[in-house]
Amino acid sequence: MDQILNNREIAVTIWTVLFLVWACTNREVRKSIKQVFFAFCNRSILTIYILMASYVYFVIGFLSSVGIWNSGQFKNAIVWLFFVASVELFKASIIHKEEAYFSKSIKGHFKLLIIFEFIVALRSFNLITELIIVPLSALAVLIFTYSKMNDKHQSVEISMSWVLSFLGVCMIGGGLFFIYSNFDKFTQSKTFIDFSMPIILSILLLPYIYLVSVYILYEKILVRVNVYTDNRFYRFYAKTKGLMRFKTDYKNLDSWLAFSCIFDFESRKAISESIVNFKAKEITHH
Repeated sequence: MDQILNNREIAVTIWTVLFLVWACTNREVRKSIKQVFFAFCNRSILTIYILMASYVYFVIGFLSSVGIWNSGQFKNAIVWLFFVASVELFKASIIHKEEAYFSKSIKGHFKLLIIFEFIVALRSFNLITELIIVPLSALAVLIFTYSKMNDKHQSVEISMSWVLSFLGVCMIGGGLFFIYSNFDKFTQSKTFIDFSMPIILSILLLPYIYLVSVYILYEKILVRVNVYTDNRFYRFYAKTKGLMRFKTDYKNLDSWLAFSCIFDFESRKAISESIVNFKAKEITHH
């Protein structure tokens, strides 16, 4: 088992299992988990995640064909999929609100993964030590996050910040000492691939994240059409007509739907005239 998981990963697994066992004994927690599960089982959400898994599968196939990927990276890919790719997918809805998101994302992956993968996660302590470190670190993060949300607990926030900083320095120090003590092993090609693979996967995932962000953006805008008419054909026609007319100009697409009303979606002619009237209004204002 130690060849598959290091002591830190074993400790995280043990505590996760214990937490899930405890959660299953608590009625309220079980109810919350059930609600989250059913929310996740929404067809649209499942489709996005299944498509992401398929996309990653083809990316791995491409990396394997060029000799970068090997079966030894399977564990790293699974960890990356759950803790990096899934988080990035959750951020897809805010991409268009944040300036230079993709360049910031690439820089962020390099900074985060260099610290986490290359130094912190490179060296784990013995299992007993990890079983103590993991819950203490998680508890400190939870307390810090909670205190940060309330100004009354500013002193607690400062204290937890120092605790987390101390833990971080200790883990980075342990990683750097491990590098110093095992420099020959550290410079092997396998170690380099272990380090670079999450970064490569994260960068190659960005096109898919962008497509999802575009889908979510237009879905939020076009859902208003469903309020204007119950007729499925007119819904399809209005959405198609709007996309063909405004294309990538999602702001004007949104403005057109805000400008329109229920009576503008009673026929194909009314829908087309609604777009013409909106464009005429825009020209008048400019």
